[in-house]
Amino acid sequence: MPRRGLLRTAVVAGLIAISAAAFAAEPVGVKVFVLRYKRVEEATLLVRPLLSDSGSILLQPKINALTITDRPAALNTIGQALAQFDVPPRGFSIAVKMVRARADASAGDLSKEIGGIGNKLREVFRFNDYALIDSAVLGGAEGESVSYLLGGEYRLTFRIEPAGQGAMLRLSAFALARERTVAGRRVDTPLFRTTLNVGLNQTLVLGASKEEASKKALLLILLVQENPRPGADKGTAGIAAAEKH
Repeated sequence: MPRRGLLRTAVVAGLIAISAAAFAAEPVGVKVFVLRYKRVEEATLLVRPLLSDSGSILLQPKINALTITDRPAALNTIGQALAQFDVPPRGFSIAVKMVRARADASAGDLSKEIGGIGNKLREVFRFNDYALIDSAVLGGAEGESVSYLLGGEYRLTFRIEPAGQGAMLRLSAFALARERTVAGRRVDTPLFRTTLNVGLNQTLVLGASKEEASKKALLLILLVQENPRPGADKGTAGIAAAEKH
C-alpha cells in the first residue's frame, strides 16, 4: 500500500480510537424519579428500552420511585418519557337515561327529558311509546367501578378500564339487574351483562332487556364525555356538558 494510503488509514484509526475513548469516558449520572400516579412496575416497561448500554434501573416500590443510572442524554430522554407517562387517571362523566319502550300503546308525546333522541328511537325501533324511567350523570375515573340504582329498582354496574389517550372507552362487566323485595327478602334478577366499547361524545342506545310482556322493553341511552384533567380550568364542565346532551 502507498505511504499516503497508510497514513490516511492511520489517521482514521486514530480518530476512531479517540471517539471510542471519548464515548467511554462520557460521565454517568444518577437520578431518582418519584411517580405520583402510576406504579413503578408499570414504568419499568417504559424505561428499559430507553436505557443505554451503561444504564441500570433500581425499583423502590415503598416510595414508588425509580433510581436510574445512565448517561445524561439517556436520563433526559427517560425524564421526558416519564413526565408524559405519570399523569392523573382520566375522569369521565357518563350520562345515562333509562327508557321504557312499549309497542302496545298508541304513540304519545315524547317527554322533554328524552328530547330529540325520542324521534330517533321511533325511527330505529318498532315501539310506539317511550317513557323516561330515570336519568343520571355518573362520574368515574380509569380503573374505578361504578354502581347506581336507576328508577329505584334497576342496578347498573360497570368498571371503567384504562383508556390511554384514545377516544374510545371500555366499560367492562357492564350489567343491569332488577332489585325487588319478595316476602321480606331482596331478590336480584340479572337482566344482562356485557362489555361495551363506547366512543367519547357519541350517543349509544342499548336494548337492555325485554320485560315480562313481549311488547315492552328497557332501553339505556349513554353519552360519555371526558372531564378536564387536574390543573385545567376548574369546575364541572364535563358533567354540565353531559347533562346538556
